[in-house]
Amino acid sequence: MNRSSVTRLQQIIAACVLTMIAAPAAAQVPPASGPGDDEPRAPYSRWSLGVVSGAQDVSRTGITAGGAISVRLRTFVHLAIESGRMSDVVTSSRRTELDSYAAYLRDAYRVPATAEIEGPTLYGLAGLTFMPDGKPAGESSGIRPYITVTAGVARVEYKPAFVVDGQPISGAGALVYNVAIGRDLMGTTNRFAYGGGAGIVFGDTWSLDLGARILRIHTTDHPTTVKRLVIGLGRRF
Repeated sequence: MNRSSVTRLQQIIAACVLTMIAAPAAAQVPPASGPGDDEPRAPYSRWSLGVVSGAQDVSRTGITAGGAISVRLRTFVHLAIESGRMSDVVTSSRRTELDSYAAYLRDAYRVPATAEIEGPTLYGLAGLTFMPDGKPAGESSGIRPYITVTAGVARVEYKPAFVVDGQPISGAGALVYNVAIGRDLMGTTNRFAYGGGAGIVFGDTWSLDLGARILRIHTTDHPTTVKRLVIGLGRRF
């Protein structure tokens, strides 16, 4: 190998050594700021708004629908407020009791008689939801499981009705047959309610909520337990 070749080889080796020394130092130097790089990073979403629907079940299956708002209080903790309507919260015990009135009409007046009752209910609940915050706004949050506990008020309206000898009669109208419906089967009542549930939220800015809930209403005579399967669509802000 001649002298010029040795000199060139030495120059190449020296360049490689300098490159290996300079690379780690360059990696620690922050990149030059570009347009918009000095803007603060988007914070976690502080609140969200959504709609909730699904199925509810007591002695029969019905429909539930409503709206919800959630406010982030701190890491993993959110204030949850929900209100809506459930189509029927009548228990099997109340249906059995009303059927006994229809049996009385059949026996006492020797006419065909049937009874039916519905219990549509409005509710308003507030509580806490424990759920990971996910990533800052605008970034994918993937899947976030949660549990929730709530309490509030349920406004239950019992609506009994009879069909006697082919003629429809309201619950109050049954008085002509000496049948007096009690407050546990007729009228509107406001009752304390509490419950909880769990579920999974999919998505970030727009989110899909799949969950299960149990709500216990302290109704007259005996409490009512409502089981719900809910699906919600929400928007984080």
